Formats: sequence, structure tokens, C-alpha cells
Amino acid sequence: MEAGQNSETNPLLQRIAYLVGRYQQDALTAAEEEELRVWQDASAENRLFFEQMTDPELLRGKLSQYEQFDTAAGWAAFSAKHFPAENNRPVRHMYRWWSAAAAVLLLLGAGIYFFRPSAPPAPVAALTTTPVLPGSSKATLILANGSVIPLGNGGIATINVPGIPAQLNNGQLQYNTQNFNAPATLNTLTTPRGGQFRLVLPDGTRVWLNAASAITFPTAFREGKREVEIKGEAYFEVAAMAKMPFNVKVSHQTNIEVLGTSFNINAYTDEPGIKTTLIQGAVKINAGNSSRVLLPGQQALVKSPGNIDIVAQADTAAILAWKKEEFYFRDADIPTVMRQLARWYDVTIVYAGNIPARRFQGEIQRNLPLSDVLEGLGSTGIHFRLQGRSIIVEP
Repeated sequence: MEAGQNSETNPLLQRIAYLVGRYQQDALTAAEEEELRVWQDASAENRLFFEQMTDPELLRGKLSQYEQFDTAAGWAAFSAKHFPAENNRPVRHMYRWWSAAAAVLLLLGAGIYFFRPSAPPAPVAALTTTPVLPGSSKATLILANGSVIPLGNGGIATINVPGIPAQLNNGQLQYNTQNFNAPATLNTLTTPRGGQFRLVLPDGTRVWLNAASAITFPTAFREGKREVEIKGEAYFEVAAMAKMPFNVKVSHQTNIEVLGTSFNINAYTDEPGIKTTLIQGAVKINAGNSSRVLLPGQQALVKSPGNIDIVAQADTAAILAWKKEEFYFRDADIPTVMRQLARWYDVTIVYAGNIPARRFQGEIQRNLPLSDVLEGLGSTGIHFRLQGRSIIVEP
């Protein structure tokens, strides 16, 4: 039973399909047997996959499912959830990779596999299918005395911050309510690439910190002001205190004055400027000798001191997608998409040749393995290859 021969599935999957098929036929050469053994030893996931794909009962059940499966409907459901068809164009070619992958996963055994090439697929260098998993809630807290405390996603614990204990609760660090008698020291919360975290400041202000970001803040606010400093990207819901303005320092030249509001700041050094997007309330952007007041739904872009550009109607759904654990692309070019993937999956981007001039539309959940995201993006005709922890982008 052959579903086809012209597949867009990656060479590694083709090679594994070939080797497992040969194994089932008891036709492996000594070199192929060693190649398959090395692949199984590379990870527990590989071993489990091999056991499942050589289980006769499982194969019979999967074969029966496959014969009744509507691949077009399957892709339509996947696409609707993770990557809507770009500009409503026909999607016949977009589900080809999906049906091919499904056929391999379901029909590897007993010599029945999707790929039946005229010549065996060539061995793939560093043969392994260890997945690149999405980021998670993780951060590091640096105290004023230099102590470093790693913070994870699970569990509840008390963090002994001098003068003001803090509670760790499933991906959120919460400082106790403002204590004006407590000593004020500076703490810094940092997230790595592939990490995110939530923070509740002593005044009740809530902060969401994206990957590769940092916030420095006092353990108690003093002298009629609240001031923090950020790097990277953060979303704020500022506790209203009319007599104690809130100030966010983004760089030596840019800061945001707040009275009580919610807003997003994107200040990654590899992005084209500092973007502040107001969701609710009012903020004042100060950059060099210039200042502008934002209204809800507006975005300020600071590319240089004294130069503030205003976007009257910002795409808040795309801007806040990371907070909702989604990627949301609206006419995004490849470098924009790759920068987000690099930070969330902690990978390196390599462009093999000229960067293709393609724009992306749609949304993808951030909890998917990187391979799934790349296959969805690749359905638009751009070639992405995952090599270790590098994404190779090919024209």
C-alpha cells in the first residue's frame, strides 16, 4: 500500500521509515543495524517510538484508523487551530506534509511505509529526533547581596528575601503587600531564552516577563515614587496609586510614566526600536528631549533619542499573544518570526542564502514542539531545517 512518493517530510523521518521497514523485513545490513541502534539510544522518545512502530497489535489498529482517515479534514482542523491558510488561498498542497507524516507514523511496520524510494534514503548526519521543546516558566532571582535563587514552574515555597518574604506559586513570584517599615533593597528577576515568569510587586502591580528579559525593582517603594527598570519584554498591570506615580526605565534615554494602567513594553536589543503599547489608562513616553502621551490602543516606537513615532491603532492581539502563550503573526516577515522562535525555543537562526521575501499570517500555540511549528510554517513554501538547536532557513 503506497500513499505516494513525492513527499515533503524531512529526510530524517524518511530514513527512519526506511530503517524500521528493513528491520521488520529482517533485511538490515550490519551498518544499518548500528545506525538504527544509535538512533534508539539517542533518547527515550526514540526508543518508545521504535517499540510502538514494531508492535503488531498497535500497527494493525493504526492501519485500520489510517484507512478511514480523511487527511484533508485532518489538516483543515490542524490549520484552523495553529496556522490558518494565508490570505484564504487553496490549501491542497499545505496538507501534503501532514498526510505524509501521518502515513509514516501509522504505517512504518511490516514493510508498509509511506516512502518507497527508488534508492534508500541517505543516512542523516547526527541522526536523532530528540525534540526541541517549547519554553516554560523559569527564572532567576538575584538579591541585593548577590545571592542567586533559581525559580521553577511547580510548587509553592517561601523565598527569604531580606526584610520582605516573597511567595513562589506555580510560575509566579509575589512580594508581600507594601511594608513601609521594611528595608528597601534592589532585586532583579531574569528569564532565560526559553523561559517566562510572572511577578507581583510589593505595591500589587502585576508583571508578566517574556523570554530573555529582566526587571530590576525595589523590595519596598519609598519617597512617593515607584520605579523599576526592564530589559526585553514585559506586560504591566499597574496598581493605582494617584499620589505615587509608577515609572518604568527602559534605557538611559527612555522611560514611561504611569498613573494606573496596563501596557506592554518590547525593548529587545535585536528589535527595531523600543515599542510601548497602551492597553488601558494613560502613559507618557519620555525619550531624550521629546515626550508623547499615549491613548488606549496606541503604540509608541522609539528608534533614537528625541524620535517618537506613534501608531494610532496598534495590533494589540499580536502584541499580547505571547502573554496568552501564542505566536500571532500579522503580515510578519521571516526575520520577525524567527526572532520570536529563537527566544522561546532557545535556538540559533542560520540563513542559508538570501532571506525569502515571504509574509506570514496566523497564530500558533507556543506549547508545541518546534518541529510542529516549523512544519506548519514550511507549508507556505519556505524550507526550514532543524539541525541540533539551529534552524536553517533555506530559500
